[in-house]
Amino acid sequence: MNTTIREKIRNGFNLDLGKLIEDSFEIYKKIFLIGGLGFLLVAIFIILLYGFLIMILAGVGNIAELAMKMETLQYEIGFIIGNLISTILFSALIAPLNAGFFKLCFLAKRNQELNLGVIFEFYKSKYLKDIIIGSIIIALTSSIVINSLKIFPLSELTIFLNLIGVFIQVVVSLLTILFIPLVIFANQNYLEAIQNSIKLVAKKPFHIILALVIAIIGVCLGLFAFCIGILFTLPFYVAMIFSIYDNIVGVEEYNVLDEIGRNED
Repeated sequence: MNTTIREKIRNGFNLDLGKLIEDSFEIYKKIFLIGGLGFLLVAIFIILLYGFLIMILAGVGNIAELAMKMETLQYEIGFIIGNLISTILFSALIAPLNAGFFKLCFLAKRNQELNLGVIFEFYKSKYLKDIIIGSIIIALTSSIVINSLKIFPLSELTIFLNLIGVFIQVVVSLLTILFIPLVIFANQNYLEAIQNSIKLVAKKPFHIILALVIAIIGVCLGLFAFCIGILFTLPFYVAMIFSIYDNIVGVEEYNVLDEIGRNED
């Protein structure tokens, strides 16, 4: 598998947009219900946890008071540091769930049994350390840059600085989009996975961006179903990332029996 990745990085690869859409939609049709329920549970957890952390950082007791204070708090050093720490902890908690959604896609591709528990399996996986460390590095990279821009609250540059922050966050997310699949399917450590994700995406950035834009458009269709429908279209985005990885590297050599529940030194 590592030899295949090196060859792809050295010689490049082809990406057929039509095949990506077809593959991701076929997977989505199999996982949308379980994936949607998984995203619903994750969304409830995120709202409760993140809201609790923000209220602690802001030192307020209700949502209305929090909304009033956020405008000024976002530029205070203490709040920026606290928000940075909470973002890192949040990324570490959520990262294994992302791996679980990719595992769900893999099982769907293999026409194997799907269940909600698959999404939570990587909390006991041998890959947990690399998933968490890599996710923290990625979150830390974009968060430090974004929060650094807030140290200089120049009103005339606020919009411009915010746009720069968003752009940097998007670029970091794009370049590392294959990080988790490389860890769980190619058995790479967090450093190898991050580096190789950047190298692979850099080979075909526009093809990958176009595929992801199509996936995002598909996800947004869920907004028309009383907004909550987006939780059941989000699996299409995950399926697209999985299909991008599968079409670039492939998961044929992946041994599902070697992944969960084994502890290796």
